[in-house]
Amino acid sequence: MKDLEQTDGAAGKHGAARLLAEQAVAAQAAGDDEEADRLFAEADRADPDAVVAVLQERVRDPKDGATGADAGPQDDAEIEAMSRTVEPGSDAPSRSGVSGRGSGADNQGQ
Repeated sequence: MKDLEQTDGAAGKHGAARLLAEQAVAAQAAGDDEEADRLFAEADRADPDAVVAVLQERVRDPKDGATGADAGPQDDAEIEAMSRTVEPGSDAPSRSGVSGRGSGADNQGQ
């Protein structure tokens, strides 16, 4: 079997990057985030398009549990529900209860 470093041409590079991305997904599913990050970085250096392809396939797969509960918000409404809109002229964070008294965000309490 050929080593991943000995692949030839663009097709071999893409295949090797896909394999690394799939291994990264498996490591992430097993809870080894450091190994997953390392593998994703290596795959991304080899062929970013392969990483994108693997992740897009996972999102489209309804049987893929890794893109379910642990996935982040998927649409604008979910993101909006989690965030806060700052209106012009509104209180700075320290006066609106977001941060502690005298946070320095607006020179109050100093």
